[in-house]
Amino acid sequence: MTYLALLFIEERTDFGLMRGDAQMKNIRSMSFEELVRTRAEIEAAIELHAAQERRDLIAALKQVDSQRKPNGKDVAHALKGRKLPALYRNPGDRSQTWAGRGNKPRWLSAALKQGKKLESFAIK
Repeated sequence: MTYLALLFIEERTDFGLMRGDAQMKNIRSMSFEELVRTRAEIEAAIELHAAQERRDLIAALKQVDSQRKPNGKDVAHALKGRKLPALYRNPGDRSQTWAGRGNKPRWLSAALKQGKKLESFAIK
């Protein structure tokens, strides 16, 4: 606990904490063990409430998103991952193809080092 928090507690001696037994206790009269136990209970309650708030917020965001109309950006993102048609094929293994974008596959690099031409691998 910080020094300012302790000062705040000392100044607010008129406030107590409600315990499970519905008995009001003054913070200053609580033992160290009671204070630690109370802090643990408060932290657990905060975690539960934070998790519930998070779930409620996610549900509200999903509801807003489902009511929203798609715009051009949504469509562009849907098209972005489309696969390009293959332009080159490995004659030794017809399942190996390359669309001509990105790094050359190993089979094509090895063939080009052997002196073969890129056009010889083109799909006609």
